[in-house]
Amino acid sequence: MASDSVEPAPETAQLATLGRLMPGALHELANPILALLGNAELAAAEAEPGTKLHERLETIQQTGLEISEIVRALQAYIRAQDAPVGQVGLAESAAAAVALLRRVSSTRDVELSVRAAAQPQVLAQPGSVLRSLVELVLDRLAIAERGETIELVVSERHGAAIAAVEGGGTLRLDAVAVTE
Repeated sequence: MASDSVEPAPETAQLATLGRLMPGALHELANPILALLGNAELAAAEAEPGTKLHERLETIQQTGLEISEIVRALQAYIRAQDAPVGQVGLAESAAAAVALLRRVSSTRDVELSVRAAAQPQVLAQPGSVLRSLVELVLDRLAIAERGETIELVVSERHGAAIAAVEGGGTLRLDAVAVTE
C-alpha cells in the first residue's frame, strides 16, 4: 500500500537532525574547553618561562581560545535563528556572516570582506537574513580559486536592500525606513 506522505531525502533529514543536536553539543563543548583553558593558564603560570613545557602550555591555551571562538560564533548563529522579526541592519548582518565564515570555513586561502555602500534596514527575522547571507557567500566559496578575494557588497537601490557577491548571487529584500 502506497503512502501519501513524502519522506525527506536522507541527507536533508540528517542535516535537520544535526541542526537540532547542535545547540546542546556546542553547550557541552564549551564547558570542557573552559576547564581546559583554566587549567592550562594555571599550569603556565607555574611553569618556568622559556621552557618547552611553558611553550606547550601556551600552545594549548591559544588552541583552546580558537576552539572557544568557533563555539561562540556557532552559538551566536544558532541564537539568531530564534530571534523575533524586527528591524535588521543588512550591513551588520553581512559583517556577522563574513566573520562567522572566516572563523569556521575550511577555505583558508580565500579572503572574505564586506563593503557597505549603504546601511539599509530590513524588517525580517535576523536568523533568516544571516542564514541567507551565509549561504550566498558559501555558494561563491564553493567555486573560489586560491588567493581570491570574495567581497560581499551591501547597497540600497530603488527601495530594495541588496547584498551581492561578484561572480555569485544576490539577495534582495525590501528596505524599511529607519525608526529611532
